[in-house]
Amino acid sequence: MRFRLIFSIVGFITVVCGLSMILPAGVDFFYKQYDSASRFSIISAVTVCVGSIILLITDQVKTPLRTKEMFLTTTIVWFAYSFFCALPIYFSGYQLSFGDSFFESVSGLTTTGATVLTNLDHMSPGLLFWRSLTEYMGGIGIIMVAILILPTLHIGGMQFFATESSAESERDTTTIAKSMWPIIIYFVGMTGLCAVCLWGAGMGIFDSVNHAMSTLSTAGFSTHDASIAYFKNPLIEWILIIFMVIGGLPLILGLYLFKRQWRPVKNNEQIKLYLIVLLTAVFIMSSVRFYETSFQGSIHDVIRSTAFSVVSVVTSTGFVTENFENWGTFSVVFFLFLMSLGACTGSTSGGIKMFRFSILGKTIVAKLKSHVQPHGVFVPRYGEKPVTDEIVVSVLVYLGLFFITLVLTTLGLSLYDLDLVTSLSGAITAISNVGPALGDIIGPDQSFAALPEGAKWILSVAMLLGRLEFIAIIVVCFPFLWKKNA
Repeated sequence: MRFRLIFSIVGFITVVCGLSMILPAGVDFFYKQYDSASRFSIISAVTVCVGSIILLITDQVKTPLRTKEMFLTTTIVWFAYSFFCALPIYFSGYQLSFGDSFFESVSGLTTTGATVLTNLDHMSPGLLFWRSLTEYMGGIGIIMVAILILPTLHIGGMQFFATESSAESERDTTTIAKSMWPIIIYFVGMTGLCAVCLWGAGMGIFDSVNHAMSTLSTAGFSTHDASIAYFKNPLIEWILIIFMVIGGLPLILGLYLFKRQWRPVKNNEQIKLYLIVLLTAVFIMSSVRFYETSFQGSIHDVIRSTAFSVVSVVTSTGFVTENFENWGTFSVVFFLFLMSLGACTGSTSGGIKMFRFSILGKTIVAKLKSHVQPHGVFVPRYGEKPVTDEIVVSVLVYLGLFFITLVLTTLGLSLYDLDLVTSLSGAITAISNVGPALGDIIGPDQSFAALPEGAKWILSVAMLLGRLEFIAIIVVCFPFLWKKNA
């Protein structure tokens, strides 16, 4: 294990983190919040110095990381980034504990969007922008994890996006690095388009930029305590619905749009499943609300508010226009299941994701057919490619780790005398990186501030585990990784 190489990368990332703090300092300076601007500037300078020292100590020729080194580097980088991103929140003057600050930082970087902050409407613009920026940096980090890390685990589904021209070189680091730029340009371009649309619909420029960053990173931090309900604007809600759906699509679409290759997009099964699930969920919930509740609005209002909540939860964005717990008992159970779904693999969305559900469904069908026709050969296929046993096993391992982590997290939260709904929904929303949970304490219209300190640390770890697909962190804990010949 080449620790000097690993920590040289950590040092570089720390410098980048410190330099990024200049942006919120500039925002505060623009809005004449000079005390907050000076705090950001000092923390920025300290963070850059720490990163520079690490770089000087570990300076060496940069070589490609081995797979095990990639796992360890990814884990250390995300924990280190969460620590340094928590510093501006901790020293913001709002009297937050470091546990609260770390929770907020992790929630942003993992694009979860759960918050412990209140009174956002009177908070310094720089700190609000910093929260949105952590989400956006987390979104960029997820792009790198999805493209560089997950294909080696066969759990992300990115290998099924390989075109005929790139199939042979999809593991070549240089080729992958070049492929990242069109994806990042697509990500930033869609964010800019979303911001312009929101501004045109009546949002202020500051709110438009922040909410666009939250939307495309499927995170959900807002600049107002009431979230999107603050604006009371149906057009804004429809714009966000559209861009949340786009945020749940695989980011590698940017590469194919750049190459003008439509076949991998048109034939991709998880995109079709994703859209079908969204439409079906909206139809079911809208029907239940319209026929079984005392909703007084129009059909359009029912569909819009339902579509917003469903898309927000499935894509793990977490924006809120109203408390969907008030829609009846069915909605509570329904949204509890929706929280675990997730959108497409290769997106910034959390959750189990449509690719895995598709693979699992095809495997079940093939197995059932083999029972009916014992002498037949049934190979599940994803698009035009056969699904290998390695892929199936990897998906099953992921699902096993997901539910084991869910059980342990729920039990951990229950130790703090939290009821079943709060413990279970809190665990799901953290592992799936959704944002809002259920219950009186952490419901859709509440924050996580009232939770005990220990519960926030448990949820912070759960958010990181879910964001890094479990295996990247868990593998680091196995003793065989540290053998010299491993």
